[in-house]
Amino acid sequence: MISDDYLNQFYILLKNKLKRERKIKNNSVFITFLEINSTSRFRLLNEATINSNEIPKNVLNLLLDKNYIQALTSIGNYAITAKGVWYCENQLKLIDEEKLLSYINKKFFTDGQKNSQEKTTLDDKEKIILFTMISARAFSEKSSVNLKPSENKRDKWLELLEASYDFLKNFGKINKIRKEDLFKKMGNEHIASSIFRHNNRMAQKTKLIYKYTGDYEYFLDIYSNSEFSTEKMSYLFWKLFQGELSEEMIDKIIEHCNRISKNESIYLFNLSEHIFSLPCYDNKLRDSLLDSIISRSKWENIG
Repeated sequence: MISDDYLNQFYILLKNKLKRERKIKNNSVFITFLEINSTSRFRLLNEATINSNEIPKNVLNLLLDKNYIQALTSIGNYAITAKGVWYCENQLKLIDEEKLLSYINKKFFTDGQKNSQEKTTLDDKEKIILFTMISARAFSEKSSVNLKPSENKRDKWLELLEASYDFLKNFGKINKIRKEDLFKKMGNEHIASSIFRHNNRMAQKTKLIYKYTGDYEYFLDIYSNSEFSTEKMSYLFWKLFQGELSEEMIDKIIEHCNRISKNESIYLFNLSEHIFSLPCYDNKLRDSLLDSIISRSKWENIG
C-alpha cells in the first residue's frame, strides 16, 4: 500500500535519528523509547518530522485517520505515533504482543535477574553451601545452620562443607574453586563462619528459599505450617544438578544426604526440635530429587 510506504519513511527517519544518538534496544524504536526520558523522546520526534507538502493529501488523511502520524509543535509538520511505530515494527517482525509483554515483565515485574544466566546460576561456593544445608537438613529456623554457639559446632559445619566439596567435585559439579582456596584461614574468623557470611547472592538465586536470620543463623525455608515443600526442595536440587542425573547418581546423592543426617544431626541441632532426621524425610528427599528431573523444563523457565 502507498500509505505504508509513506509511513515507513516516518519510521526510518526516526530510527536513523535514534541510531545516531544511542544503541537501539532489541533493534526496536518502540522498546528503546520506553528506555529513554520524555525530553529526549519529544526532541527526537520533533527532529523526525515530515512536511505535509511532501505527502499526497489522501495519504496524509488516511495516516491521520488511523492515528499513525500526528502534528506535534506546528501545523504542517508531522511525526509518527506509537501506533505507527507499532504497525511498522510488527510488519517487520521486530515486535509483537509477546515480545512487548516479555520486555515489560523483565523491566517492571521481576528483580531484573531472571534471564541473566550468569546472575542466577550458582557458583561453586554457593553449590557447596546449599548442598551442605540440604544434606544436614537445615530446613527451618529451628533446624538452622547456627554458627554462633560454640567452636565445636563451627568445626562440625566446616567438616560438612568439606564433605560437600569432595562429593560435588567427584560429581563434576565443582569446576573453578580449589579446596585449599575455599578453606583457607583468613584472619581470626572461623572458616565456616566466613564462608557463610560472604555469600550475598544466595537468597536471590534460590527465590528467597535460602534465609539468613541476621545472627549467624542460616536455613532453607522448606518447612512451614507443618508442611514440607517437595516443590521447593525439587527446585533446589535442580539448582545443584540441573536435572542431569542417572539412577546411580540419584542413589549416591540420597545415600550421602541420609548418612550426614543420621550421623551428624546430634552434633548440629537440638533433637527435641529437629524433626528432619526422621525416616519419612528420607523419602521426601528422594521424591524431591526425582521431581527435579521430571520438572526440569519448568525450573529452566523459572531460572
